Amino acid sequence: MTAAARTAPYKGADTRERLLLTALHLYAAEGLHAVSLRRISTEAGSKNSAAMHYHFQNKLGVVRALVELIARELRHIAGTLRAEQAPKRVLRSACRDTLRPLVLLPTRQSWGADGVQFLSRLVSENDADIAEMINAMFAPFWQQVDHALETQLPDLPAPVRRLRLMFMTTNVLHGVAEVGWLTHTPLGDLSDFDEDTLLDHLVDYLIGGLQAPSLAVLHS
Repeated sequence: MTAAARTAPYKGADTRERLLLTALHLYAAEGLHAVSLRRISTEAGSKNSAAMHYHFQNKLGVVRALVELIARELRHIAGTLRAEQAPKRVLRSACRDTLRPLVLLPTRQSWGADGVQFLSRLVSENDADIAEMINAMFAPFWQQVDHALETQLPDLPAPVRRLRLMFMTTNVLHGVAEVGWLTHTPLGDLSDFDEDTLLDHLVDYLIGGLQAPSLAVLHS
């Protein structure tokens, strides 16, 4: 969970991949609405200013392709880790196993740090079309997680459980993307933890939030 250097892509890639990784790098660094498709084509070294439209049609197509790229790599990492996981998992170990591929992504791919930063920007995105597309792609995963949490947290009302799950998602993505900030927090340098220990502390924090009694429900 260390801050990985982000470098501009990617001379060995084919045209589509080079365009896609350039888009990922620019979106991660500057945001989705600060970068035009024409600029991506130019910075990827394409002589055709319409190359992005040819390969991805529009910005929504680019975002979809990027999310699919990142999701595919996260699934691959999860698959390589599966042999290390206990067959019967409690809430804490299940949470840790779910987060670990995201934490490892920056060290597994040259574009991994950009990928995490892009996801962090994506969860703050208010564009209705992008949100609809992302929700459609990931609804089955979140429904599966929510169902698993229901069995682990039977006393927590469903709306509260789901709200906490969304809080958790936002905190995780922003936290992993900005882990380099730990070197200069208002409370000093907190970057001395190794990757596994830092992940353990993150999981402790999240589990505490998930399992805490709901005072709003108790007082209603």
